[in-house]
Amino acid sequence: MPFTPIYAPRGNTLSSADPKRVPSATFDMIAFTGTVLGDRSDERRALLVWARAIVTEGDIGGSIAAFCREMGWNRRTFDRRRHRACLKVAAAKNAFDRYG
Repeated sequence: MPFTPIYAPRGNTLSSADPKRVPSATFDMIAFTGTVLGDRSDERRALLVWARAIVTEGDIGGSIAAFCREMGWNRRTFDRRRHRACLKVAAAKNAFDRYG
């Protein structure tokens, strides 16, 4: 999908410029992280907490610091787990896009 050219025919609408390569709008990234990382893995928990904290600015579900205190992790451990999770999910998604 990163190499699929897109254009905006009108405001707030994206369409593929190549009709043979239409990105899937139904891809569930949250479920995909469970498939790749394991539903209950620490890496997945770190990734989802990080994503939620970024989007909500810590207003929903608490901050990363609060999560680390609750889990007994230091921030560096959290960051390593989140980074590993990002690499694994990106590699799996790229492979999925490449080979189906």
